[in-house]
Amino acid sequence: MHHDHHHGEGGVYYLSRPPRVNWDDVGGFDDIKEILQEMISLPLKNPDMIKEMNIEPPMGVLMWGPLGTGIKMLAEASAKDAGAHYIYVSGQEMLGKPEELRKAFAEAQEKAPCVLFISDVEWLAPRAGADYDWAPGNRRGIPPTFADKDLTTVFLEEIDKLQGGGDVNTVATGVALAGSCYRIDVVDQALVKEKSRFNRKIFVHPPTAADREGILRIYIKRLEPNLGGEIDYAQLAEKTEGFVGWDLENLCKRAALNAVKAGSAKIEMPHFLQAVGEIEPWLTPDMTEKYKELRELDCSHYYTF
Repeated sequence: MHHDHHHGEGGVYYLSRPPRVNWDDVGGFDDIKEILQEMISLPLKNPDMIKEMNIEPPMGVLMWGPLGTGIKMLAEASAKDAGAHYIYVSGQEMLGKPEELRKAFAEAQEKAPCVLFISDVEWLAPRAGADYDWAPGNRRGIPPTFADKDLTTVFLEEIDKLQGGGDVNTVATGVALAGSCYRIDVVDQALVKEKSRFNRKIFVHPPTAADREGILRIYIKRLEPNLGGEIDYAQLAEKTEGFVGWDLENLCKRAALNAVKAGSAKIEMPHFLQAVGEIEPWLTPDMTEKYKELRELDCSHYYTF
């Protein structure tokens, strides 16, 4: 009998359950889904074959990229694809809670096969002296507070215990470790440079027009009974450069509001177009530029199985 555990007020910060999210629930990012299927789902589904072929599965997979693109949902969907249990821990909410963090690692091993997803690892293991600027004066997404050294140590210890300190024969089988952070250069290098920690990365890039169209289709579908006329998804996707998932969700709310303000019984294309100009996208051009640059500076071998 599975029970869902939710701890934490307001936002859920510790979640343990059979996964409910499918790939199709996440708009766009077909390229990312394919990599996740390879790096997370496949090794959990076929551990014996992977061993048989002497393939070393990733020790930990770190997804990094803009906030608001659905990384948490992607992690849960990869657990569902693998037929595994899902545990989500919010790195932001673990500050001052070393015992909760240890518990998550212990529970992941009990519940194996399991995907253990830890978000916002840059809060748990910040890089000393990191530069958080996107451009002078733009520090969007910077954590307001960080883990103390002790918590960072607990985090690294738990990963090392899980991964048997890099000894392939003592790795806890059946736990896929996944993490996320909003930029790769502000994370403690001990987390990403060690072969036995997050030794694989996935750049969940700023949404392309195709990704935005996929995301819009999901949110606009929810407005279905109230939609009127033709919706030109491609045009909306073109016009929303810099929008991440939550911006596109707000766009839909705003379009509904615009329809109400206009006394229209249906939400139509002009209401969406009007909303485009009323929302400030999360990604500024200098952020998008910097993301590209950060990815290009990073070694490619981290990004393939």
